[in-house]
Amino acid sequence: MGHLFGALVNGAGALTGALVGLLWGNRLSSAFRQQAMRIMGLVVLVIGIKMALPLSDPVNTLISVVVGAWLGALLKLGARLDAFGHWVERRVGHGGFMQGFISAALIFNVGAMAIVGSLQAGLSRHPTILETKAILDGVTSVLLTSTAGWGVIIAAPVTFVYEGALSIAAGLLRHVLTQPLIGDLSVVGGILIAAIGLNFLSEKTLINIADLLPALLLTVILGWLKLHGVSFV
Repeated sequence: MGHLFGALVNGAGALTGALVGLLWGNRLSSAFRQQAMRIMGLVVLVIGIKMALPLSDPVNTLISVVVGAWLGALLKLGARLDAFGHWVERRVGHGGFMQGFISAALIFNVGAMAIVGSLQAGLSRHPTILETKAILDGVTSVLLTSTAGWGVIIAAPVTFVYEGALSIAAGLLRHVLTQPLIGDLSVVGGILIAAIGLNFLSEKTLINIADLLPALLLTVILGWLKLHGVSFV
C-alpha cells in the first residue's frame, strides 16, 4: 500500500479542489469565468509547449500524433466519449461533463510530473513529486471546475487509478521504463496538453483531444523500437 500513497494523496488533492470549485465556483461572475478560461488556456498552452521541448525526435513524434489521430478517428473515440458524456448528462442532469472530465484527466495525468512521480513512488516509495503535484492539481481543480464543469470531479479517482497503476508497474517493468521512453511520452503528452490550451483559448473545439489519445501508446511503441535499433529517419 505504501507505493500507492502518492497516487492517493494526488487524487484527494484534485477531488478537494474540484469540490471547492463546484460549491463556490458559481459565485464567480460570468465575465471573470470567461476571462479565467482564457487565462487557463494560455497557461495550459505554455505548459504543453514546455513539456514538448526539446523535441528530441520530431519524426517519431509526428508519426505518433498523425497515426494516433487516424486511429482515434477510425475507432471514433471522440464520438464514443461524447455519447458517453451525453448518456451521463441525461441521467444526472448536469452539463459540461465531457469538457471537464477530459480536460482535467489529461491535465492531471498526461505529463512529466505524473509519470516521473508515479515511477518515484513505485520504485522508492517516497512520493514527494506526487505530493507536490497534489497541491498544484488541487488549485487547478478549483478554477477548472468553475469554468469547465463538474466532470473534473470524476477525473480525481481516474488520477488515483492511473498513477497507482503506473506506480505498481514501475516495480515490475524496470527494464522497460527507461528515461528515453519517458521523454518521448512527455513530448506527445505536451502536444496534447497544448491542444487543450488552444481549445480553451478559442472557447470551441479546434482539436478533438480524445481522437489523439492513441498517440500516447504509439510513442511508447516507437520509442521502444528506437531503443532496439529501428529508426524512421
